[in-house]
Amino acid sequence: MNKRANVGVSLTMAGLLFAAAGCASRTAPAPVAALPAEPAPAAEPRMSALQLTMQQELDWREADPSELNIRPFVGEPGVSEATTVNVSKVTFAQEGGDFDPSISRDGSTLVFASTQHRATSDIYVKQVNTKTVTQLTRDAAQDVMPTISPDGSMIAYASDRSGNWDIFVMPVTGGKAFQITTDITADVAPSWSPDGTQLVFSRLGETSGRWEMWTVRVSKPEVAQFIGYGLFPKWCPTPGTGNDGGDQILFQLGRERGNRGFGLWTLTYKDSEASNPTQIVSDTGNALINPSWSPDGRWIVYAQVPMTQASSTTPESSSLWMTSTQGEGTVRLTTGHGVALSPVWSKSDHLFFVSNRDGVDNVWSMRMQDAVRTASALVAPGTAAIATELRHESTEDAELETASEEDRD
Repeated sequence: MNKRANVGVSLTMAGLLFAAAGCASRTAPAPVAALPAEPAPAAEPRMSALQLTMQQELDWREADPSELNIRPFVGEPGVSEATTVNVSKVTFAQEGGDFDPSISRDGSTLVFASTQHRATSDIYVKQVNTKTVTQLTRDAAQDVMPTISPDGSMIAYASDRSGNWDIFVMPVTGGKAFQITTDITADVAPSWSPDGTQLVFSRLGETSGRWEMWTVRVSKPEVAQFIGYGLFPKWCPTPGTGNDGGDQILFQLGRERGNRGFGLWTLTYKDSEASNPTQIVSDTGNALINPSWSPDGRWIVYAQVPMTQASSTTPESSSLWMTSTQGEGTVRLTTGHGVALSPVWSKSDHLFFVSNRDGVDNVWSMRMQDAVRTASALVAPGTAAIATELRHESTEDAELETASEEDRD
């Protein structure tokens, strides 16, 4: 651990996320079952979910400068800096940190993990426009990565309270937590389906040694389904935006060659089957992590970390970006020094994210109207507006159109 190990879990976690992109081709991490079930004493450095499962030597080489393709912040066609530079502080930790934010659909309720009161993290909830916070979990273990259900009544989160990282669900008002997963390897990063009946999450494969994506019905947690490899999956909040009316799931996936940094992908999920894996954006000079959707499913936001920091367990800097689901209209959202991670976008057109810009991890927000306006201007005319309709266009319709043109000829 480096000297910044006393900041929130999220910063340490992000460093391991992009550094561990190529774990599929290396020795699998030590099984979580072999780790002690009890949390470390408060005096010891805290360990995130990914640290517990990625305890192996970081053997990344420094990228050769000739191979880097670091995207410039200005002057590149199709890439522009946003004018949304004004930010507001939403949480106010002075020690430890607040991280892993999740916002309700109406943008009024914020749920997050925090170590502001003790070395192990708990789940808290607050109204966005107040400073009052309510502690929802008080377990001696680590509770992280909370996510609010679409109807705002439940919270899914990851916890190691059972001696292993698993997914739990509890009422947003607090109360008894129900364990959803019981696998012997780590289960983290849950995300709700648009109807609130299912969760998608990441599991460190016992056999593959890779981060896998699984879905599970909350009402039938004993049956889980593998849908592919990836990390930090996010179910699109707008249903039916994928091929043939399926849902879309956004995730980060590491390349299996070169510097193995993360890029961002989507897949279509329909009738319990995954299909059409599509790369949205990648960058050989940067790791693209923590992807999240806009409320309408037209845009994605993410954090960008230079691959020159891949040998570090904690990034020294990162910035937030947005792009369309077609990989167009790329706009930088944050500037300056420090770290910005874990963006989530509310229907109130505010983006909530974690930053240590004041020296401690806290949740901040920014308005997105100007960024969306800038990004829309960069997208080819009509592309953003018709992107969803194009996905639903059937092969039969295309064939009929071709036949019609031939008749005119």
